[in-house]
Amino acid sequence: MVSKIFLCTALAFALLVSAPVSADDKRDDHPARKMWAELNLTAEQEAKFKEINAQYAPARRENAQRIEELREKINQEILRDKPSKSMLIQYAGTIGELQKKMSLASVGHLLDVKAVLTPEQFKMFVSMSPAAGGKRGGGGRRSEREGAAVGE
Repeated sequence: MVSKIFLCTALAFALLVSAPVSADDKRDDHPARKMWAELNLTAEQEAKFKEINAQYAPARRENAQRIEELREKINQEILRDKPSKSMLIQYAGTIGELQKKMSLASVGHLLDVKAVLTPEQFKMFVSMSPAAGGKRGGGGRRSEREGAAVGE
C-alpha cells in the first residue's frame, strides 16, 4: 500500500515538475512558474531546472501513456464474458514495472534538482512537492481531501 501511495505521489510530482514551461508561456498560473517564483530561482537555476525537466519528461510521458493503454486493456479484458486472469495478471505486472521505472526516475529527478538548489530552496521545494509529502498537487487520501468517511 505504501509503495502504491509513493508511486502515485511520484507520478503527481513528475507531472507537476516536468510540465514544460517555455519563455513564451505567459501563463502566470502555471504550477511550475508559481513554484519557481516561490523558490526565487536565479536565471541560471531556472535554466538548469528546465534542462533537468526536459531530460526526464519524454520517458515520463511515454511510460504514463503506456500505463494508460494497459489500463484500457485491463478494462476491455474484464468486460469480456470470460476474462483471462493470466492476461490481467500480465497487464498488471507490466503496469507495476512501468510505475517502478517512473518512481526510480522521480528519485533521480529529485537528486538532480537538489544539486541545482540551495539547501534552503530544496527544503522549500520538498515542502511543495507531492512526491515528498508536500502540500501541492491535490494529493492525499480521498478522506483527507473531501472529508469522506474512512473506508470510502
